[in-house]
Amino acid sequence: MRTEDLPVIDCPKAPLARGRAHGEALRGTIADKVERWQAAIGKAYGRPAAAFLPVFLTVTDFRTAIAVHTPDLLEEVRGIAEGAGISEETAYALQLMDEEWWFGGFDGEGHCSSLAVAPAEGRDTIVGQTMDLPRWHDGAQAVLRLDDGDSETLVYTSAGLIGLMGVSGRGLGICVNTLAQLAYSPRGLPVSFAMRGALARKDAAAAADFLSRVPHASGQNFQVGDRNGIRTLECAAGGVAEIAIADGLSLHTNHPLANTRVAPNARLEGGSDSRTRLRSLHTDFSRGGPVNAETARRALSAQRKGGAVSIVPKGPARTDTKLGLMRQMTVGAVVYEIGKTVSLSVAAGPPSAESWWRLAVRG
Repeated sequence: MRTEDLPVIDCPKAPLARGRAHGEALRGTIADKVERWQAAIGKAYGRPAAAFLPVFLTVTDFRTAIAVHTPDLLEEVRGIAEGAGISEETAYALQLMDEEWWFGGFDGEGHCSSLAVAPAEGRDTIVGQTMDLPRWHDGAQAVLRLDDGDSETLVYTSAGLIGLMGVSGRGLGICVNTLAQLAYSPRGLPVSFAMRGALARKDAAAAADFLSRVPHASGQNFQVGDRNGIRTLECAAGGVAEIAIADGLSLHTNHPLANTRVAPNARLEGGSDSRTRLRSLHTDFSRGGPVNAETARRALSAQRKGGAVSIVPKGPARTDTKLGLMRQMTVGAVVYEIGKTVSLSVAAGPPSAESWWRLAVRG
């Protein structure tokens, strides 16, 4: 998707109504995406979606944790289903992206790269990332503008999903990256719900507290920032490890740096692509000179050999092969600037190929 085509959907405060607004505004996009998603399931796991999804939803129980920790989001998912004209079960399953991956045994460690920079004299807090997903998500990108009453929250998402990452006018920003090596649970809180639950908190301390006490369904790193500082938490089933941040800078890709609660047969050191992308981020932040939002945008746009941070798809998209459906690409990138004012810079695709659009976030 081109950044200039990125839709911004205004969603009211009430959970059911905000879901309906999302579903109605993106009804056609969601229908197309569901078709691609179900085709991808068949190619990725060797079973058609009609056979895979009922087993996935029967063997797992994420609803209990969601009902305890983020009950409003269950209402939002119901609203998405009503607005989009799809079944509630389909809308619910659509939220379980990371959980579907480990349940299906998809061979991949994820490709998102994230960063957080603490505030300093003359610099606001900066939080950002690339969101790298299978190519079938391309064309479904959107921003949800959530009404928080006295302020708003902007959430970057893939149509039908309650959110991938976001920033609030209260001055709280959250980014994420998959840690597939870490322990998972069929009864934890799924990533999308953990992200939105944390984002609803008033500040980084409250968000970190939420992430530290909920049971996690999937391994995930959370970059959390507010006007006063940054936190980095590697979350897994069974425990959370917070990374000690040196020099006000946190850079992360897709292998754990602190959490050792490993999933079966996983390698904590991660793959070469993840390690190369992490070196790339460090390269851009160690050049000297001022570190600012432009530094972050440049680091997320890097395409160094052996580990491109900004992943540009090659050739036409294909839906008839596993490789064509599941090949990763950067479906969006964000940089939040959190100070007296709050803003979101967003690219609706690989930032090395797409322009950035800066949006003010009402506080």
